Amino acid sequence: MRKIVAALAVLLLALVIVVTVRTVRFAPVSREARRARTLPPENDSLLAEHLAGALRFPTISMQDSGPALAPMRALHAYLARTYPRTSAALAHEVVGPASLLFTWTGTDTTLDPVVMMAHMDVVPVEAGTERGWTHPPFSGDIADGFVWGRGSLDDKVGVLSTLEAVEALVTEGHRPRRTMYLAFGDDEEVEGHGAAAIVALLKARGAHPLVAIDEGSAIVRGIIPNVARPAALIGIAEKGHMSVRLTVSAAGGHSSMPPAQTAVGVLAQAIDRLEKHPLPARLDGAVEGMLTELGREMPLSSRIAMANLWLTRPLLIRMMSRSAATSASLRTTTAPTMIQGSPKENVLPIRAQAIVNFRIIPGETPETVLEHVRKVVDDTAVAIALAEPPAPPSPVSSTTSAAYEVLARDIAVLEPSAIVAPSLVIGATDSRQYAGYARDVYRFLPIRIGPADLDRVHGTNERIGVHDYARGVAFMTLLVSDLSSQ
Repeated sequence: MRKIVAALAVLLLALVIVVTVRTVRFAPVSREARRARTLPPENDSLLAEHLAGALRFPTISMQDSGPALAPMRALHAYLARTYPRTSAALAHEVVGPASLLFTWTGTDTTLDPVVMMAHMDVVPVEAGTERGWTHPPFSGDIADGFVWGRGSLDDKVGVLSTLEAVEALVTEGHRPRRTMYLAFGDDEEVEGHGAAAIVALLKARGAHPLVAIDEGSAIVRGIIPNVARPAALIGIAEKGHMSVRLTVSAAGGHSSMPPAQTAVGVLAQAIDRLEKHPLPARLDGAVEGMLTELGREMPLSSRIAMANLWLTRPLLIRMMSRSAATSASLRTTTAPTMIQGSPKENVLPIRAQAIVNFRIIPGETPETVLEHVRKVVDDTAVAIALAEPPAPPSPVSSTTSAAYEVLARDIAVLEPSAIVAPSLVIGATDSRQYAGYARDVYRFLPIRIGPADLDRVHGTNERIGVHDYARGVAFMTLLVSDLSSQ
């Protein structure tokens, strides 16, 4: 017995030593060398006016009808007037109904090009919520230090900041060594056909992008627990998505003589099983990379856990699964979103249908998710089919590439106190069209996002700080210059 106790004590001591050493070595990474540079100066008020003007065009994409073409074309004309040097120096063309592609040819055309992405369309304002806006959603008002309007965060801010950067560089006489494409989609908020058409065109012309950079992540503060400093998150991957239709057929009839279980009841049981048996959670890839970087800055108790994932991984998964926000980064999510039954309250439905939406984590596929649905529902009375063609998750991009290093370095110039970390984008962006085509895809928008801003994206009172936007333009100028010169 004493030998067993002694052996256990030795093992415990060894465990403590390993955990302690790993925690001590798990220190913040110094980026002092990256902070020596400064951002170019910007005219805050003029930049705000340019963005405000673009926000006044209601370039709304509707789910059933796609982008609004008249305001989209009016926006095209506005951009040409606002950025005349860019329009004169760069080749530009309309792709599909209303997407834009600018080509800034490099001095060395043997180098693989860079694609700077953004989208011009916006989501609609939910009917009945207009009165909740401090300034009307398409007013483009500049007030209280902010530019107000739909698209100020998602994603006319990306279009305008990129064009401001190129306009400034063209004015300075900058000549890119590497060809730069500016690719602005017209329907990212619905299907992304515009971005897909641009990709098809670039492929036909033999272009092989070194990197594509899109929206998707930002500089967040006050959002990640136990992280006091700003976190500049670079999306190195994004989830896929698919919707599954569940259908139950029955004889119908009058509700006064119902069977033991109606079509709605059978359907409800299937949905209940799917919600109670989600796909498994795992901590790896982009999320593990993010926690590794952020964990270095956390308080000691959290740092111990992050430094020793080999030991604490199951515990962290259990803890993160308690929150909808963090759970979504660990697993393919299951979300019943639509349901239909009888057209009248006293009529038994002949057919009941539901749509269940899944956001697929890298490492899983639409096929494995569909198999999971069949296994969990396990009812021959429920017909299971894809509601639409699925979009698989993206590949995971490198965190050691030259382009990632440029992004990280320039972010440190923009926000010297920020922790730069890779991340997983849980939504969908146009950059999914570049999966398997561009060597790497990164998703980062140089704006600050705090807890109060989360509901503004696609919500009420979307806005961006005037100075924050100007800093973002300065960052984009630095980034475009660096990427085009490498």
